[in-house]
Amino acid sequence: MSMVSQATVPLRLVSDLDVVEVAPTRVPRTEFGGGSYRSALLAGVLSRTVKPFISVWAWVPLAPWPYFLADYAGLALRPVPGTTFEPMELPTCTAEVLRTPSVEDRVIVYLHGGAFVVGGRFLHRQLMSRIAEDTRASVVAVNYRQLPKHPVSASIADGLEAYRYVLESGVPASQVVIMGDSAGGYLTFQVALAAQAAGLPLPAGLVALSPLIDFDGTAKVAADSAETCALFPKHCFEGLAEVVLRASRRAGEPHALPASPSAAALHGLPPSLIQASSAEMVFPDAEAMAASLLAAGVDVELQVWDHQVHVFQAAAGVVPEAAQALEEIVAFVDQVIPDQLWDAAHPC
Repeated sequence: MSMVSQATVPLRLVSDLDVVEVAPTRVPRTEFGGGSYRSALLAGVLSRTVKPFISVWAWVPLAPWPYFLADYAGLALRPVPGTTFEPMELPTCTAEVLRTPSVEDRVIVYLHGGAFVVGGRFLHRQLMSRIAEDTRASVVAVNYRQLPKHPVSASIADGLEAYRYVLESGVPASQVVIMGDSAGGYLTFQVALAAQAAGLPLPAGLVALSPLIDFDGTAKVAADSAETCALFPKHCFEGLAEVVLRASRRAGEPHALPASPSAAALHGLPPSLIQASSAEMVFPDAEAMAASLLAAGVDVELQVWDHQVHVFQAAAGVVPEAAQALEEIVAFVDQVIPDQLWDAAHPC
């Protein structure tokens, strides 16, 4: 059963939640538990397969790795039946529009994860098609420029161009949600901040799944979740920093890690939902981002599951906690983009 802190009022009140007292300094969060057999099996598989590979990569991150091959692993994951994929061109990158038979007027600008080095056309298709189907939205999947060829600033610029394209196509900002997982969670907030700086109307909401927020791994490595993460070894952020800094140098940018959105002026950002696992390496990032949003007066809810892998939502067809997380995403989108016509046609 989920629990919610009394320290603040969450975005969406659920009548059957147990209310517990917590220290005032703790980030308010809704807790859903976890630990199903299927989630444990998934964690075991990843810790024995993907985690060792990431560990090797982190020792020699500047080697000429064939990053593009990782994307083809997504070909084994089946999208929702009836999903269509429409390619589109943006000024500096490509994108793909996913639609399912349930599509309405909503649009989600989706920024995939992959540590800014992998992912793109195939790896996240299944997750995005599920989100498209359940939220009844068109999903604009942005194939943003990535490391090691391009700096993180290029990824942010591409995300902003995708959002601008959606607005210029005639979709009102009130019908748009920006969403991303892992590295895409970082981009979700940075793109929203870039849109704000550019004077663009802000989207109806922001959703970040297991977001990587800070490129400095100090706090993450020191946290208890570093010991329980099934995907990332402790030294992986040192390797990522090397790749990030080299890309910045090549682009003529300052020799410094990209700024964390949790340290930015966040006032005026739209309602935000952050989902994370208390057992994943980036959990401290999710907490820090939620705390910063709360301090800035932004409506934010941090939802936490136990014993889950990084971006566990991608396993919604197998792991019950992932399916539950997807239901919460749908509820959030329904809240920030009310659909009166849909509600009238489908009364409770």
